[in-house]
Amino acid sequence: MANGTQNNESIQRILNPSDISISSEYSIEVFAQGLDSPSSMIFTNEGDMLVAESGYTSGNPRVLRLVNGRFEVIADRFNVPLTGINYFNGVIYVSHRGFISVVEQNGTRRNIITGLPSNGDYYNSRVVVGPDNKLYFGQGTATNSGVVGLDNDWVFTNPLVCDYPGEYIILNAQNFETDNILIEQPEREAIYTGAYSPYGVLMYLLKSEKVS
Repeated sequence: MANGTQNNESIQRILNPSDISISSEYSIEVFAQGLDSPSSMIFTNEGDMLVAESGYTSGNPRVLRLVNGRFEVIADRFNVPLTGINYFNGVIYVSHRGFISVVEQNGTRRNIITGLPSNGDYYNSRVVVGPDNKLYFGQGTATNSGVVGLDNDWVFTNPLVCDYPGEYIILNAQNFETDNILIEQPEREAIYTGAYSPYGVLMYLLKSEKVS
């Protein structure tokens, strides 16, 4: 059984393979434990197993390689979360919040894409290599609905983050009322936020008549 480094010994998880429902012709068992919220696993052309830890528990995302039944650290200290890894032409591609980095065979690393808008609910995804040898990845949205609200805890550290529409759209300037979570007050204070706007930023009609 392979074991990762236990980053927080106070956190224990009971692993019971029978909790996972599978077809009767298959069996399941625990292969590795003690990992920090693993986000992906790949195999290199040389047959090595690589595992990515997202870093949600420890705050230190890592890329691990299985060697003789144990994991060794290839690279760490990425942004939380590390969302996925891939391997192509001897290079490990690492996707982590706001960045896509590469780790060379000699252990050196560099960022190849920076400044991705990943400070909201969802992040940039794992890189894949297409048949044209180009890199492809997804970019997550800031919210679930296009409106920043009370469920977006990141507004305290990134108050200007919001979604952007993928194409030109027409809105009817509807604003959504919530409690103002950015200030402490003894009594309730309302704040209004428009779609595709930072928290607390209103939308206004450009004409006196409502746009349908």
